[in-house]
Amino acid sequence: MAYRHAAVRFSFTYRRLHIGFTCLLFILGLTFVSQGAYMQAKAYFAQFLIQQAWQKTLDDQQQHKPWSWADTYPVAKLEFIASNSEVTATPIQRENASVTKNRSLYVLSGASGRNLAFGPAQVLSSAKINSRGNTVIAGHRDTHFSLLSGTQIGQLITLQNAEGIEVLYQVMQTQVVHESDVSVMDNVGETKLTLVTCYPFDSAVAGGPLRYVVTAVPFDKVEAL
Repeated sequence: MAYRHAAVRFSFTYRRLHIGFTCLLFILGLTFVSQGAYMQAKAYFAQFLIQQAWQKTLDDQQQHKPWSWADTYPVAKLEFIASNSEVTATPIQRENASVTKNRSLYVLSGASGRNLAFGPAQVLSSAKINSRGNTVIAGHRDTHFSLLSGTQIGQLITLQNAEGIEVLYQVMQTQVVHESDVSVMDNVGETKLTLVTCYPFDSAVAGGPLRYVVTAVPFDKVEAL
């Protein structure tokens, strides 16, 4: 009889622990989902404020913070050209465009972790926007630079500087490298645009040692090749 009571108590306790553990997992899941949604919302709402600051920069060629406590400012407008755009003049370019409508992103100065939470950011040691050398822009794979996952050779990208001058680039190479391979950021040679994000895109864990790198060159240089 005592054995039966003990077994019943054990079964009841086990069920309570199982239910409690399940509820805990559910709450933790909601927490992570909420945090993810918050990060997504913050990332895209910040772009709206950065866009306003960028417009002011275009108007007076001065640096404007997107919000009063920001320690950065926008330095460029990056636009991925859609497959149905008139700019994608050839069938190959239309086929390889990774977006169905033009997608604009506003680039901040300084690729710090804090800045990357709000938008793609230029690596300060890289070439000035649309200048001779290698302009390197980094972004998070799960927010602003998630669209790089579909980028193919031939994709067209425009990059606008603070003077309002736009340069049309065409993607020439995509590759996965180890984070220790910093040669992709070498600031040498002709004008080039390098976009960098973490890899793989669908990883459940942030960070990791791999980087996805997109290399593009001015479109007029492509035609000359």
